[in-house]
Amino acid sequence: MPSFSFPVIDVEKTSLKLKKIREKKKIKIGVLQKLFNFDHPQAIYEWENPDSKTLPRLDNLVVLARLYDVPIDELVALKTVRTEQLPIKEPCPPPYGIAQADIDYLKLNASADVQTALCRHFNFSLPV
Repeated sequence: MPSFSFPVIDVEKTSLKLKKIREKKKIKIGVLQKLFNFDHPQAIYEWENPDSKTLPRLDNLVVLARLYDVPIDELVALKTVRTEQLPIKEPCPPPYGIAQADIDYLKLNASADVQTALCRHFNFSLPV
């Protein structure tokens, strides 16, 4: 029976990564505000503030990864909370709300572990 490690997003570290990468790419908060069509930049400041416990939605993380030209894994810090032996019996639902272009991007830019998880969840095969 395969084991499964339960990854959890480390919100504080992810916030710091988002800020560090944005600053390294020399992109100003105002540019992101316009890109996401936000009335105020506060949401972006909250994403980058580890005390706010606020992160971008998955679709916004995909946009940030493309804008920063980094794999999405580079934007998110993970920690493992536990490992268990789990039989996976239930089929996963179809990928509602995620565009095929985003799935293709993740397939090409995600780490091997993330690609494996995406393959299982979205029921696709990686190109050989």
